[in-house]
Amino acid sequence: MRSKTPLVAFLAASSSLVSATHLTDSLLNKVYNVMNEINSASWENGTKSIAILESKYPDLSVYSSNSPFQPLDGLQSGQISEIIDIAQTTLNNRPKSNTTTSSSNSTLSGSSLLEDGAAGDPPSLGIAVLLANVSTDNEVVNGIGYGDAATSQLNHLLYNVPRTSSGAISHREDQAQLWSDNVFMVPPFLAYYAVLHNNQTLLQEAYRQCSLYRDTLRQDSGLWAHILLGTGTHDSGLWATGNAWAATGMLRVWATIKASSYASAMSSQMDDLKNWVTEILDASQGYITSDGLLHNYINDNSSFKDTSGSALMAATGIRLSTLNITDTYVPDSLKLLAAVSSYINSTGYLTQVVNPYDFSKQGTISPEGQSFVVMAYAAYKEWDSLGRKGSTSGNDDPLGSSSSAFKVTSGGVPALLGGLLAAILGVWSMI
Repeated sequence: MRSKTPLVAFLAASSSLVSATHLTDSLLNKVYNVMNEINSASWENGTKSIAILESKYPDLSVYSSNSPFQPLDGLQSGQISEIIDIAQTTLNNRPKSNTTTSSSNSTLSGSSLLEDGAAGDPPSLGIAVLLANVSTDNEVVNGIGYGDAATSQLNHLLYNVPRTSSGAISHREDQAQLWSDNVFMVPPFLAYYAVLHNNQTLLQEAYRQCSLYRDTLRQDSGLWAHILLGTGTHDSGLWATGNAWAATGMLRVWATIKASSYASAMSSQMDDLKNWVTEILDASQGYITSDGLLHNYINDNSSFKDTSGSALMAATGIRLSTLNITDTYVPDSLKLLAAVSSYINSTGYLTQVVNPYDFSKQGTISPEGQSFVVMAYAAYKEWDSLGRKGSTSGNDDPLGSSSSAFKVTSGGVPALLGGLLAAILGVWSMI
């Protein structure tokens, strides 16, 4: 379970909602600022780092239309200061004694970037650490260089973390258990590291982990169960955010392979990844409600409608268009994003979210949800700049037409009644 340790976070903000289906740049900046303020757990900061890359440094995102690896030559830390801050904070919190020798091979050792019961969450910070390494020439922080810390994290995943009998790397440190969340956290890190180090074998492993997770978690509907195998926490439900985690993670691996020198040699793997992403979107489309959201458990109408998972699913559908894979999912993705936008309050908080630390319940705030909105709008803005493919006319985009400063329109999902967001207990971690 994701559990909490006490820290009071004060949110002195009105929770009245803006009646809008399209965020202004000013309000989107507030969403971004909230994202920066409320993250604490490893996967939250890792997700935030990806949202920052996609929105502030798009040329370095794996979704870049140009090679995201070419600009790394000569990259200076000052050019990506927000990413460096995340990487530096990560290493400053990395236990110096956090080194474990592999029982299977004594010459190989590795340790997690952060102490965490979830083996799969700290690697979400790995790309930020790798970028810090490239731009600082392996600068040493808290007794270890950025590149060395990333390599240690890699070795920990490959040689120390439990695996299933099929070879899937566990999401947990203490047992072999698979969470759909992992596909966003681990395979994209493996793939990115592989391309930086010209390692096709590791790139193949990133693909293989996606395949193994799908083999276990995919249900007959094409949607994925959330948590299977092992003991303790289980969730066989078709969790919306979990399915979005999986779809987006596989798409990021696809994009990383596409940007590598191995794209031709791994065309069949790319085809698989593309098909597995669209399989999830196909299976979820029919469950989008009349007001444009997915239920927290996609096929369970008794569960609440969740904006967080809906936002990430929207981002994935739009990215399929910007990557020239397919425009099929644009209309439903825009519907999802319009609905999500209507649940953002005047201070930039996304409301009606799943509790990230108790995924069966509705929560008050969602650090990852804030990042998902930033990702979705980064995708939307690129889609808009590329000519709005998949939109048959200017009127069928519920977010409205293009403009340099996006205009707020009326209508959309009915706003929630507000109240003051008060003190929230909030540093959370996996145990």
